[in-house]
Amino acid sequence: MKWGEPNRSGRGWLFTLALELLAIVVMGLCQVWSNIERMDTTYFINIKQNELKERKEHHEKLKVERERLLAPGELGRKAESFGMHEPHQGQVRRLRLDRGVFESGG
Repeated sequence: MKWGEPNRSGRGWLFTLALELLAIVVMGLCQVWSNIERMDTTYFINIKQNELKERKEHHEKLKVERERLLAPGELGRKAESFGMHEPHQGQVRRLRLDRGVFESGG
């Protein structure tokens, strides 16, 4: 047999061809599997990013609503709707912490 001449004397070339085809199929399956995993990961990342965006928007809306509810004018209207009013002279009691006694305030 000369250099560069194919070896046709046995079934070695058939075995080598079968092994190469098997390796190609396995590599192809690995590539398909990794692409599927990549797509799944991308999908779940997008879902979590959308959830985070929605939660941030909701948080901002809640902050605006909190500021609106704590505004002095809104608190006054709510107090009036519940029948509350400013205390009269002598209704407020203050506790002096140094002596622990009550004194009337005004």
